[in-house]
Amino acid sequence: ALAAREARKANPGTSAFLDENPVTKRLLEIQKVINAKDYTKAGAELQQLLTQNPKEPRIHFNIGRLASIQAVAIDDPELQARKLAEAKTAYSNVIRNATPTTDKALLSLTFVALGRIYEFSDDNAYATKLYDEAIKLGNIRGGGFTEAMDAKARLIKPQ
Repeated sequence: ALAAREARKANPGTSAFLDENPVTKRLLEIQKVINAKDYTKAGAELQQLLTQNPKEPRIHFNIGRLASIQAVAIDDPELQARKLAEAKTAYSNVIRNATPTTDKALLSLTFVALGRIYEFSDDNAYATKLYDEAIKLGNIRGGGFTEAMDAKARLIKPQ
């Protein structure tokens, strides 16, 4: 996601089309709230947007991303586990709501994000399968191919 964001910053001319889509425009606005670390407000705005667009994979992805960001900052293992479960559900909804026209980079990033959650939970076998799914999608611009390759190599490396 960070690499994709940097690519968009480096090529601002490509976002004119994206800004015309109301969901994309709203997600960009919510990203500013996330950048300001107002996670409660961002979460509420994402939920409101989801109510209006319940099958939109990009909204589910951003809900998962926000929950993951919040989980990293939590010291309480029980609260952290709940946030990670929220992220896992949201990322799973990306895959569940994907259509043939769903952005392959978004799917790739979703598989990598889910893989990280499973890896964090010490379910390395399933994490590897998720990384494999990202790898199968190929080296898509803005996707998680490189991260998936690195993660898989780390998991299969003898300890």
